[in-house]
Amino acid sequence: MDRIGDDQAGFSVRYDPVDGRTEVTGWGFWNVEVATNFAIKVMSALRERPEAKALLLDLGELKPMREEGQKSFANLIRALPALGITRTHIVTTSQLTKMQLVRIATETGTSATIQWVNSTNALARS
Repeated sequence: MDRIGDDQAGFSVRYDPVDGRTEVTGWGFWNVEVATNFAIKVMSALRERPEAKALLLDLGELKPMREEGQKSFANLIRALPALGITRTHIVTTSQLTKMQLVRIATETGTSATIQWVNSTNALARS
């Protein structure tokens, strides 16, 4: 598992061989370093596992992002089709964060391939 940041703000990336998906968990209010590393690290992890066609972004504990975080998120979402990702689930709990992420995904033109989930428990049931 790759982890960037600290207990207050950061993200982790891991591969779940049982579900065959890459799982990313993000939390806190990202500083510039964490935000700029987000897309780079996640895209690198996706390239390492070309057999993984699904991505879970658990951003339930993520605070709304500054410009660097928004750009990094947009870069990742834009790259997903080229990386072979056919299913993306994004977990959010904050309505403000969700509105920000939905806007970014819509602007990238890839929002149709994203499923929005209110909690990881809801994802487990689907």
